[in-house]
Amino acid sequence: KGKTKMLRNNDQMKLSLSPYKGLYDIIVPKENLLRKIKENIDFSFINPMLRKQYCEDFGRPAKEPEMMFKLMFLKKLYDLSDERLICSAQTDMAYKYFLDLEPEDEMIDPSLLTKFRKTRITEDILEEMLRETIKQAIEKGLIKSTSILVDSTHTNANARPRTVTQVLRELSKQLRREIYREMVELSEKFPDKPGETAELAEEIEYTYRLLESVGPEILHSERPALIERYERIKELLDSGRIREIRSKNDEDARFGHKKVNSIFFGYKSHLAMTEERIITGIEVTHGGAPDCNQLPTLLKKSQANGVQVKEVIGDMAYVSEDNLDICEENGVTLFAKTNPAVAAAAAAPLDEGFCFNKDVGLLQCPVGELAMRVSKKTAENGNIYLNYFFSKVKCQKCPLFEQCRMGKSKTGCYNITQPNEKNRARLEFEASEEFRERLDIRHRIEEKNGEMKLAHGLGKADSMGLTAMRLQTYFTAFAVNVKRILKLMEPNPT
Repeated sequence: KGKTKMLRNNDQMKLSLSPYKGLYDIIVPKENLLRKIKENIDFSFINPMLRKQYCEDFGRPAKEPEMMFKLMFLKKLYDLSDERLICSAQTDMAYKYFLDLEPEDEMIDPSLLTKFRKTRITEDILEEMLRETIKQAIEKGLIKSTSILVDSTHTNANARPRTVTQVLRELSKQLRREIYREMVELSEKFPDKPGETAELAEEIEYTYRLLESVGPEILHSERPALIERYERIKELLDSGRIREIRSKNDEDARFGHKKVNSIFFGYKSHLAMTEERIITGIEVTHGGAPDCNQLPTLLKKSQANGVQVKEVIGDMAYVSEDNLDICEENGVTLFAKTNPAVAAAAAAPLDEGFCFNKDVGLLQCPVGELAMRVSKKTAENGNIYLNYFFSKVKCQKCPLFEQCRMGKSKTGCYNITQPNEKNRARLEFEASEEFRERLDIRHRIEEKNGEMKLAHGLGKADSMGLTAMRLQTYFTAFAVNVKRILKLMEPNPT
């Protein structure tokens, strides 16, 4: 259904000569940002890139893909809502000039932007879009370094977090409401609802009974929406995934930690960037994903996008035995300071689901809870012993209590042994002058993160879900890359 629009050929897309076209020369000055972008950035890659998303032979003529893409670019460049974007594009001559429209042309309905995002933009296209900006920067001779800087930035979800019990209660309420609307006779089979103070186990039991009482009739009905809602709730219960969800509207968002006493609910955008501040690799995850695991992907994507990488510069989150091995295999030097906790993990692999949170320097359990404190002891043989203490009260209430190491530990303590000699060579390298000098440029990617959040709206998700968050991050990166290319083309760029 997403490909029924017909993509017009070049002859069909030619614009008639407008008597008002001369207005652009008068109204849009040479120093205007959009004029500079139009004159220096080649957008001709868009139509061939999107051609596979349209039908070649039949259907109503599609809106020009390049124009739709440019609208998405403008949306992130100026951090606008769909409605505000279309309103501005209707009256702002610089917008219309950039969009290759005539001054008197009418703009599209804002709803077409939503359809374009959902039906035309795939993950492959996002990667190709980012690759194109890097390609143009390389062709212009703007990327000369062989280093990438890596870091992550968080984005708050466009939804309020709830407890697992609240989420499940809201889902069952939606199902009952749908049944009242579509198959009211089934409401007589509803089991008694648990009270407002019911625990998760009681809410799960009730929801299973609700599904069992109405399931056969729903599945044999001809109501796709009701069947889909029923099957969705059942899958969440049967798979255990319901325990991970903190919003019925945004099932992909998760809690993450910025500091020991500061958490956020949403997503992380993991970025790789050259010394010239051109973003070369992106990976988008939920908010609780550890940064350390993303380095191999960022390195691989940067290389695939045409960047020669000899150095990776990051913070202590990226030092692990696996990452050091991957860098060595690729002939890359990792400039990142070793966190004692991470070094300890390399010596003794963590249980599944446990990871180190670099922002707070503590161990994090599979459900995202942080250790309350850590004690450190050095033995006579040089070994370092680290003991991470978790809250026994929280552990006992945790849905993973029976399977988790903390549930089996009477002390609520996770013990790690770090052999001192294992990291001696690495620590000596980190003490060198070369290491300190290379690490000094890491602030550049932190500044880029700030630019993307403050100037282009990456601080909060535009929509809900990991797919929407990925689209937002890539288009934001495309916008800042275009801006940076223009800056690097100046006589004395900073």
